[in-house]
Amino acid sequence: MMTLLLLKSKIKNFYEKHYHIMRGGLKFIIMFAALLLVTMQMDYSDFLGQYWLLALAAGVCAVTPDGISLILYLLMICGEISEVSVLLSVTFMVVIVIYLLLYGRFDRKQYYLVFLIPVLTPIHISYVVPVVAALFVSPVLLPALIMGIVMQYMIHGVIMYASVSTGVAESNEILSSLQYLIAYLMRNRMMFVTIIAFCLTFVCVYMIRKANFKHASQVGILVGTIVLMSVELLSNIVMELELNLMLLTVQVVASMAIAYVVQFFHMTLDYRGTRKLQFEDDEYYYYVTAVPKFKVTVVDRTVTRILPEEEEENFDLKRELEKALQEEEDADNADII
Repeated sequence: MMTLLLLKSKIKNFYEKHYHIMRGGLKFIIMFAALLLVTMQMDYSDFLGQYWLLALAAGVCAVTPDGISLILYLLMICGEISEVSVLLSVTFMVVIVIYLLLYGRFDRKQYYLVFLIPVLTPIHISYVVPVVAALFVSPVLLPALIMGIVMQYMIHGVIMYASVSTGVAESNEILSSLQYLIAYLMRNRMMFVTIIAFCLTFVCVYMIRKANFKHASQVGILVGTIVLMSVELLSNIVMELELNLMLLTVQVVASMAIAYVVQFFHMTLDYRGTRKLQFEDDEYYYYVTAVPKFKVTVVDRTVTRILPEEEEENFDLKRELEKALQEEEDADNADII
């Protein structure tokens, strides 16, 4: 534990010392990888798939606020979709905008939650999203989780339409792409199973990690992963989804391992939050709350000195002796006078 704490301290100090360079470099790498995954998943535009353009977009994201990064990522997806169908691209954008107008004002964390699933799905670790998200956010962001799943299946629907379409855009087939996408989403049982599995996993992990017992977060990750795996396997049996069980197992186990790493370094070694401790002896229960210094102002600090009973008795006896000696001395002075 001490070794990990020292390692984290060194990394933190180095990051804070070179904050702007490190943050910009990390954002560049993450955005370049995310945009590259989009162009690899939907390789329809030769222009958008050029590496220099991806590097330029990632460089812009590195020196601008996070909101710009999300907008560029969304524009990249819409640009690729427009090569298949302009109507589908507009529909995709409208759905995202409607969601942001309805829920976007509540919490900015949901922006990342919406886009994480489409980013992580191509590398097969999207199962980590509900588990890790439940460690840090409340169930009020469940709509963002559902929207991320819908967004990913919309992208998959566009890919499926591109593979079956003839490329002929006659006047009576203008709405064919939209009709295909709606039908694909409505008939896609896997999408609804994923929504149910992710929501149940999120709720289970959140409720357990909020419980008041030791290692609640670790137990929550384990139980949430079991729930996720169980829902997927049960759905595969009942609905005959023909899932690749070996690939599913590897994905779930890898997601659980990532969740444990995130939980360990962000929460186990995180001493910035309030900690509560309960212990007891033969006579009393003790409840202690430890609050970091930077969260407590001077006027809020209260120091209470609690003396043991024996010390209090000795203190009282000493005071009585001093009082008696003082009275005897006063009496002797009076006799002399």
